[in-house]
Amino acid sequence: MSNKTILARFSSSAVRVLFARILAFIAVFGFNAVLARSLQPTDFGLFALLFSLATLTSLLASCGMNRALVKVLAEDSSCDGDTVGKIVNLGVLTSVVAGLLVATISFLICSQCMSAHEGTARWAIAGLFGGIVLVRNIHFVLAETTRGFHETNWSNLFGGPAGGPVPHLMFLIALIFVWSFVQATTLTSVLWIYLACFVITLPALAIKLYSLTTAAGSTAELDSFASSETSQASKAKFSTQSIWLLAIPLMLTQTFGVTLSQADVWLAGALILPASVAIYCAAQRMLGVLTIPLQITGTAIISLVPELIAKKKIKQLQEMVGLATFVSGIPGILIGTVLFLFPEAILSFVFGEFYAQAAFILKILVAGQLISVLTGPCEIVLAMAGHQNKTMAVNAIAAIAIFTLGPLGIHLGGISGLAVAMCGALAFQSLANWWLAKRLVGIWTHFDVGYVPQVITHARIFIRKGSLDVI
Repeated sequence: MSNKTILARFSSSAVRVLFARILAFIAVFGFNAVLARSLQPTDFGLFALLFSLATLTSLLASCGMNRALVKVLAEDSSCDGDTVGKIVNLGVLTSVVAGLLVATISFLICSQCMSAHEGTARWAIAGLFGGIVLVRNIHFVLAETTRGFHETNWSNLFGGPAGGPVPHLMFLIALIFVWSFVQATTLTSVLWIYLACFVITLPALAIKLYSLTTAAGSTAELDSFASSETSQASKAKFSTQSIWLLAIPLMLTQTFGVTLSQADVWLAGALILPASVAIYCAAQRMLGVLTIPLQITGTAIISLVPELIAKKKIKQLQEMVGLATFVSGIPGILIGTVLFLFPEAILSFVFGEFYAQAAFILKILVAGQLISVLTGPCEIVLAMAGHQNKTMAVNAIAAIAIFTLGPLGIHLGGISGLAVAMCGALAFQSLANWWLAKRLVGIWTHFDVGYVPQVITHARIFIRKGSLDVI
């Protein structure tokens, strides 16, 4: 495969991811803005806490199958139809069984933590949260598995640890309708609507994955060039044991990563008054816009990294990752600068005047997130290159650091001290993974202005030809 073909695939994938992330941004920021205006600050802070916990529990319940299946399906397309079916079935069965277990635990924990909601509301919120954990996990694994078949449209529109743009757009539309016409929004009704949006979209995902699995099996059976030796090698490579040995570290890597990204919200919820939690959550939600460019490029390269490494094309991998970091770095730097210079105005416009108090918190969090943007998708490169244990250790250390330093920061400086601790932990995670990517994979993942000529060249070709497929 030529270098131009790789860059074309990356560019095409990045554009599709960009479209999906724009939709996700509109949905998530939209429903957070609606909820900030329609719920009491205490309930809004509680919803933000449950939303972040749902993301973590989805990763735990997936047992790493969301990335493991992508890796094994993308790095070798020679496996026969029977093997493909077993791989997919393993992922689906895991998501159902583990989802039931994690959802039950989530229900029990949530019911004990609802001190502000007594009686029926307390158990209703806990039950709805358990249902959301179960359904979102199955939804998540099904959507991400389609990425292993290079079906990026479905995975981009329905997948992602945060839930995917399509169900969240449905949630936003439903909230606007309720807020505009019913005007009786409670935390319980909001959770019912949220759960319904994922239940409605789940059958479509199941049907799509089944069709992809069937098509892959038929193609393998009709491939006259596939030898029996290749088939046997694929079966050996994709044994259940080997997938589990890959999946568990990937699950822990993602879990520690999400724990780090959400630990400040959890600590705020546990140690700070509800009104202050809402203020902190507003800044943290606003920070989400800064992560979008890096998420786009990371998602675009995730199935290409194992393919290039398997073919020992390290030079092409360096060029693709370097270009990806540059493309995500430019908007990341611009967005970060705007957020840092005009935090009060932006927070007031999005969430309301009350949340302008989060301006200083937002500045601190932006500084830490910019380091992550500038070091690029180093974690994904390490995980997809087979070094998931190393990045798992880095993320674990960073997560332990925020749980250790976060309470100290709250004691010394309130929510500002918590933000400083979060900034430091995120900086350590990013820089450590960046250094490991060079040491273990042999490529730099950081932002580099040396890729400007390539970007200009690709842009000229795109304008002249009108298609990314000819880059």
